[in-house]
Amino acid sequence: MYKIIKAKGVVRIPPEFFGKPLEEVALNVLREEYQEKVIKDIGLILSVYDVNVNEEGLILMGDGATYHEAEFNLLVYTPVLQELVEGIVVQVTNTGLFVNIGPIDGFVHISQVMDDQMRYDNIRGMLVGEKSKKVIQKGDFVRARVNSIGAYTSGKMMRIGLTMRQPYLGKLEWLKEEVSQNKS
Repeated sequence: MYKIIKAKGVVRIPPEFFGKPLEEVALNVLREEYQEKVIKDIGLILSVYDVNVNEEGLILMGDGATYHEAEFNLLVYTPVLQELVEGIVVQVTNTGLFVNIGPIDGFVHISQVMDDQMRYDNIRGMLVGEKSKKVIQKGDFVRARVNSIGAYTSGKMMRIGLTMRQPYLGKLEWLKEEVSQNKS
């Protein structure tokens, strides 16, 4: 789920940036500090924007920088358990699939791809259903459900577990075939 969070904080402006537009410098400093980082209980910070900085700053003894109160917006991605996601398969391994779901890749274990037993074809780099002969490979579009979110600490990437073993989940091509068969 994507969210916009209004945040407040103090931004440190190093002396080498004095004389440059304060809001522009503050935006760059905040982006360096937050963007592409994971904050526990908030999620993955995708973007920092709309910075309003108090022009009066404080100078601390022994530090030539100024410290300014700031308000800013964060665009955040927070995975939610049971959320439906669609993405593209970016890697197929003998243990499962990595699916790009936007800002992050999720993992579908080989046992969670479909009800059929899957085997890995290492020559062609794909998973093949033993009975159904259905194939899934890099570049396929899939629909999945978030079934686990790995514990993550601030700054470290989160891990997202996905399943495609439920009705109307899986490779989108399979779903279209299933819907057309149900209409017949």
